[in-house]
Amino acid sequence: MTLKKSASLALMALAVSFFIGCSSKEDRDKYDQWYGSGSKSREEAALVKLQSDRKAAAEKAEAEAAAKPATPAATPGDTAATAAAPATDATPKRKPVPAEVSALLNKHTCFACHQAYDKVIGPAYSEVAKKKYTADQIVELVHSPKPEHWPGYPPMAPLAHVPKADIVVIANWINSL
Repeated sequence: MTLKKSASLALMALAVSFFIGCSSKEDRDKYDQWYGSGSKSREEAALVKLQSDRKAAAEKAEAEAAAKPATPAATPGDTAATAAAPATDATPKRKPVPAEVSALLNKHTCFACHQAYDKVIGPAYSEVAKKKYTADQIVELVHSPKPEHWPGYPPMAPLAHVPKADIVVIANWINSL
């Protein structure tokens, strides 16, 4: 077979595989939703929703603080008032991200889609912690994600290049939240 003939056959095979791979409108629409122009509008809508959720939470906290009656000063011998004071604080404690973990999250660009306590594109790490995955399960999910575990979120790309040791450090921190 001559070089000219094999080159033209290779070009035709490439064109056919492209048309077969992108032939259905459903596939093109799905691709556009997650990676094309639809992704920009989805990201903008998520950011607007996040900002409105934060504003609503701040307004709710202000309203609760204004509605809460002033607590009477405790007398030195009053142990019931001192024991009840920590229980009235309903806001969850937000732990700072340790420097070692923060460096790994930045190195592998995890912060592009995830934050410790806030939903960005992917779920917050505190939400992941509620699922109670083991470190090995988190390693497996980072290397080959399962979108069915997180409905309502865009599918995560497989990150097989991230070393297992780094993921284990991050997973242990996630499980400590």
